[in-house]
Amino acid sequence: MIGRATDPAGEPLATAPTGSDATRADLPSGMAVLTRERPGADVTAVSISVRGGSRDERDETVGAAHFMEHMFFQGTPTRNGPDAIFGPISAVGGWMNAYTSFENINFQAVIENHHFDLALDILADMLVNSLFAEEKIDKERQVVLEELIRGKNEPRRYAVELFFRTAFADHPARNLPIGSRETLDNSDRRVLSQFRDSYFRTSNMVTTVVGNQRHEDVVAKVESAFARMPSGPGPRFEAAPLPAPSPRRVEESTVGSQAQIAFGLPTPGADHPDTYALDIISATLGEVGRRLIREIRDKRGLAPAVGSSYSTLTDIGAWWAFVGTSPENVDTVLELIVQELRRLREQPLAPAELADAKSYIEGRAVLTLQTGISYAQYLSDREVLGVEPPLQEYLRRVSAVTVEDVARAAGAYLDPDLCSLVVLRPS
Repeated sequence: MIGRATDPAGEPLATAPTGSDATRADLPSGMAVLTRERPGADVTAVSISVRGGSRDERDETVGAAHFMEHMFFQGTPTRNGPDAIFGPISAVGGWMNAYTSFENINFQAVIENHHFDLALDILADMLVNSLFAEEKIDKERQVVLEELIRGKNEPRRYAVELFFRTAFADHPARNLPIGSRETLDNSDRRVLSQFRDSYFRTSNMVTTVVGNQRHEDVVAKVESAFARMPSGPGPRFEAAPLPAPSPRRVEESTVGSQAQIAFGLPTPGADHPDTYALDIISATLGEVGRRLIREIRDKRGLAPAVGSSYSTLTDIGAWWAFVGTSPENVDTVLELIVQELRRLREQPLAPAELADAKSYIEGRAVLTLQTGISYAQYLSDREVLGVEPPLQEYLRRVSAVTVEDVARAAGAYLDPDLCSLVVLRPS
């Protein structure tokens, strides 16, 4: 993680340690400001990340964090609704967005360099002054409910959501950001405001700017823009123990003509040294090693889409395979996934496979961070969560993984007999 520094007078002190991918200042308020100067860039990207998400919510009001994120766009004393918030940004060709995850909420904007002050002013006004007007809450609840319904009508997305809920059943991450109709109905203005008051504090926020902006100018402008943001100590975040995997099976009906399969289990998260070997395992089963793709799609033609994924939160992760196939092929596909997991646990990875996986991970990491907003989002989320190393250190650790590390991780975490299974079948 990028080192913190503040001088004895309490003034922000920029740091850029060797090997760092950003310059950092800590404001006296406790907010961290990161910049990545790109002198040749035409646009500036801003990403503001706040620690706290669905895993930090109460079971009976899960989805309130995401609902609350929507309410930030519904008006301030000087901007009376979404048109007054989005309109000025759209009028100069920029865009704004936000998302809520298991562990953080992120607000972002991309705009031409000379309109950076406009974007920062609107983002700060939203986060400091949003009214959460009572009369707008019920209207926006309907928008969030429509998102929930739309998700259930996208079979692959819904299968993955069900998988997380099933595999994480004994961990706080079982609470998905979207919530449910029941919990959203329980989320009134008091609940939304309570979440905001608890988590939206400067000490719990990171603002990142990537573009043709000078670090010192950005720091001064961010400090001024957020001068009225609540400060003081933020909430405490406790890691939860990794639950023992348990073979669970969930079957539901779905729209369309394909069955959807999600099959996997909980694994360590980003705070664990085995995360790098698990990245390699997922790449080997998926896009670069193509073990699952080769067996299920290429050799037998059982599915047009086959994937392997490893996702991490701070203290828990999950590996899972996902396949869309004809209903009559479900059992065969599951047998092939189990077969490949057993092979991975029983036979050492070939050195060439290991090298290919490392090259793939490096290339993917570099390519996905080429745009300003992807880099800004990556920096702000990584820093606010506080468990992932800078990019070059991450790649160094991946490069250090051995065949023995992969075998040990596969043996420790990928027992096919302990996998959770979600199957959606066409109704």
